[in-house]
Amino acid sequence: MAIPQRTQVWLEAPLFDATAALLPATVEVLHALPATPIYANATGAQAIIASSLLRYDGAVMDACPDLRLIARVGIGVDNVDLPAATARGIVVTNTPDGPTESTAEHTVAMLLALAKRLKQGNANFAEGRWGPRNGILMGDEVLGKTLGLVGLGRIGRRVGQICRLGFEMQVLAYDPYVTQEQAAAQGIELASLDRVIAEADFLSLHAPALAETYKLMDERRIRQMKRGSYLLNMARGTLVDQEALLAALDDGHLLGAGLDVFDPEPPPVSLRLRDHPNVVATPHMASVTFEGRTRMETMAVERVLTFLRGERPADVVNHEVWDHRKA
Repeated sequence: MAIPQRTQVWLEAPLFDATAALLPATVEVLHALPATPIYANATGAQAIIASSLLRYDGAVMDACPDLRLIARVGIGVDNVDLPAATARGIVVTNTPDGPTESTAEHTVAMLLALAKRLKQGNANFAEGRWGPRNGILMGDEVLGKTLGLVGLGRIGRRVGQICRLGFEMQVLAYDPYVTQEQAAAQGIELASLDRVIAEADFLSLHAPALAETYKLMDERRIRQMKRGSYLLNMARGTLVDQEALLAALDDGHLLGAGLDVFDPEPPPVSLRLRDHPNVVATPHMASVTFEGRTRMETMAVERVLTFLRGERPADVVNHEVWDHRKA
């Protein structure tokens, strides 16, 4: 089936030129406006390629009466109101395989930056000093240490693989949707959440943002972590109680934290996690590599084109909408 004439696709964020070129000339591409609301020109769009900054709620969907597909670039669809989309017959897809490598590499880079005191060393050097190379500049080796993973999906598995094979780390993981056999095939030991938290020298979060994972790392669980351990979060900001994390950093219970996500986003300028001496923080950029972004954009465009041809796109999140369409 050919793509219908006069099809409109609205982009929340610009695509790379090579990715945009995958859209045929019969598709009119509309870009977000530098005004409020940014989607005011999307009223006739049949498909949206969505990013992470706009909340796609019922009001946005109702402002776009011809909308039939939201293709989310990346894994998370927590900024899409799935019940609202389902009620309106709008198919929602994502690109869960796209950011895996970039996010896993970012996680390991954070782990090493914390262990090797790169932030403290850089600040020391930039201020014209040369040590002393004990105290705050005394780092840790990661060889043989214990990595704890909360969530053993695509990214968690890849982080575990890098750390197990590259640094000979012992890898423990908690994931209620993974079997012992599946974890063992990755060289990873599945354990209870309490054990993973308590034994990890580096605890890395890779869980989705759900009601049951909201502030998963609260004060009690942060205090369950080893004294002198590190917390890494490249998943979603809602997984961590930020005030409890600050308290544990301030009193030395945790030696450091690596954070790429916050609650809310962007966080207020006054948030002390932004410039805490023992925090390496980045602005939700773990998947922002040329390769990762190209992969995610290409996948999102492929889902749009497949849908417009009347075929089922990959990675439909609300399956019931597509099933109802074809019933």
